[in-house]
Formats: sequence, structure tokens, C-alpha cells
Amino acid sequence: MKQNTLGFTLLEVMVALSICAMAGIAAMQVTGEHITHIGALEEQTYASWVAENQMVMMRASGKKWSGKNNAKGEEELAGQKWFWQQSVIATEDPSFVKVTVTVYQDEALQTSVYDLTTFMLKGK
Repeated sequence: MKQNTLGFTLLEVMVALSICAMAGIAAMQVTGEHITHIGALEEQTYASWVAENQMVMMRASGKKWSGKNNAKGEEELAGQKWFWQQSVIATEDPSFVKVTVTVYQDEALQTSVYDLTTFMLKGK
């Protein structure tokens, strides 16, 4: 008596299901990492805008800019408060200073998100 076998054995089905399960887990991990990176990119973009805004304000104030080291402030952008601090360092040329604006997530200025540096004429 001849027996026709059509279809897959239980072992073949189990192997196929385990391969699909592993592929699904890998896809979920990649998607999770992608979402995390998008959030970090968004955060850095907003922080860069805050730093650029401070640089524009410094340049726009011209000779009225105090050039004060460790000046601090806060700005609201995209529904979130951002805290910034400027660092002013003398350069070899006495007419210029190096200005760095660092943007933080917290008021205690512990979690730095972005730094922007430029050189400006010393205020008189």
C-alpha cells in the first residue's frame, strides 16, 4: 500500500516558525533603536536652535553685549524649557574672545545636549 505525503512535517513547521519568530524579534529591536535615535536627533536639533538663537542675540546686541562669562538663561522651544550657559574665553588676539553656548535639559546644568562656539569682538 502506497501512502501519499503532502505538506510539511511537524518538525519543518516548527523550524519555519522559529525562524520567523527570530526575524520578528530582530525587526522589533531595530525599530526600537530607530525610534530612540530619532528622539535624540530631535532633541539635538531643538538644542542647536536655542544655541543659535543666543548667538544671534549676542551678535545683534553689538557693543551692548556684556561678554560676561558664565551668563545663564532659559528659553522655551517646542513646548520644553531649555537652559543655556555661555562661556567666554580670552584668545591670543586681545580684540577677540571665544564664546561657547552650551544648552542643557535641566536647570542644574548637568545634562549637556549641545555646544556651539564662535569668536566675537570683545565688547567695549
